[in-house]
Amino acid sequence: MLQGGEIIIIAILALVVLGPKRLPELARKIGGWTTELRAAAREISRGLESEVADLKAVGEELKAPLDELKQPLKDIQRDVKSADPRGLDWTGPKPVSGPTPEDAMADLEELERTPDPDEEAE
Repeated sequence: MLQGGEIIIIAILALVVLGPKRLPELARKIGGWTTELRAAAREISRGLESEVADLKAVGEELKAPLDELKQPLKDIQRDVKSADPRGLDWTGPKPVSGPTPEDAMADLEELERTPDPDEEAE
């Protein structure tokens, strides 16, 4: 920003260069230009504010269906977190043939205890 002393120096130089007859005319032109620029800036600002308001309205319209979709996912997530991590809360029918869930879990525990031969070779 210009300070008082700088403005006075610029005004004196303009008076010397332009003369007392052309200086008021130039000041009026510059004043008109600044008025036009301010009006254009206000118009652009209003336009941008209108567009932002429209975008916010569209965002709000999209938010409600997304919240409806999120609720079942949150329910599933809560059920998964509350379930036994090993899946031992199976309440379905026991298999007629093949390994039982207990056999499968025992096999998994045994695999966890035995070292991997590929890792030993390295």
